[in-house]
Amino acid sequence: MRVCVTGSNGFIGQHVCKALVDAGHRVIPLDINIPWVQADITQPLPKMPDLDAVIHLAALSHPRQCDENPAKAYEVNVLGTSNVLRMALASGAKKFVFSSSAHVFDIPPRYLPTDELHPLRLNNVYTTTKILGEQLCQLYWENHGLSYTTLRLFNAYGPGQALGYFIPDQIAKAAKGGFGLRGRNVTKDWIFVTDVADAFVKAVSSDFVGPINIGTGVETDLGTIAEIIARAYEVELATFPSDSPSRMCADNSRAKRVLGWEPKTSIWEGLDAILSHEAAAVH
Repeated sequence: MRVCVTGSNGFIGQHVCKALVDAGHRVIPLDINIPWVQADITQPLPKMPDLDAVIHLAALSHPRQCDENPAKAYEVNVLGTSNVLRMALASGAKKFVFSSSAHVFDIPPRYLPTDELHPLRLNNVYTTTKILGEQLCQLYWENHGLSYTTLRLFNAYGPGQALGYFIPDQIAKAAKGGFGLRGRNVTKDWIFVTDVADAFVKAVSSDFVGPINIGTGVETDLGTIAEIIARAYEVELATFPSDSPSRMCADNSRAKRVLGWEPKTSIWEGLDAILSHEAAAVH
């Protein structure tokens, strides 16, 4: 299959492109930060000949970044998604895979583990843009017959993730010495980036239409993550609980049933891979 990947140079995008190539697909990368295939999704995109599918990852992906610049968030995450959908339809693509977020359920959600039938909530700019993106995909399916699958990602992590996310931020603190953490009793569902990439590869060949959760179904608290990092750097750690801790945990039974997908990497294996990567970068 010829698969266009937007946001191909991003943290998740690079892993998705590699996984697609490894699976025998031909990748057409699009990213505003790659000069030779540069594409600004906030502008109309030219149609691509013989296109089979699109994986749409390009977005402002940090909630804080979206709250600080709502106009930019809507331009990239909503208008950008509309432009990519139009390009996919004009190019004759038969499948559109949209990267969404478990944040659309709200944090914390009403129940755990959280399945795809959980109500959605417009609780900030980021989640609003993701819900609107999902609805645009549904609009193109209902009005134009463009099949889509939405992957609602839980807490993706892995080597090379940028600062601004929990694990790289704690590693940066530990590298400078002892550090503290408030919210040790907050939980997340951590999903390793290669498992995320595998889900996108499976989704691009699936005929399923609708949302699918991509998470491990395992809660891990922030205190446990920070303790592992502190031990690896041999520094002191002071942790404090949150007065109102939030929790996240995916019900991934639909992903297993529909995609034949399940996570392969435990949080312990994932953290070991990250810490080994960091150690190699230092030396």
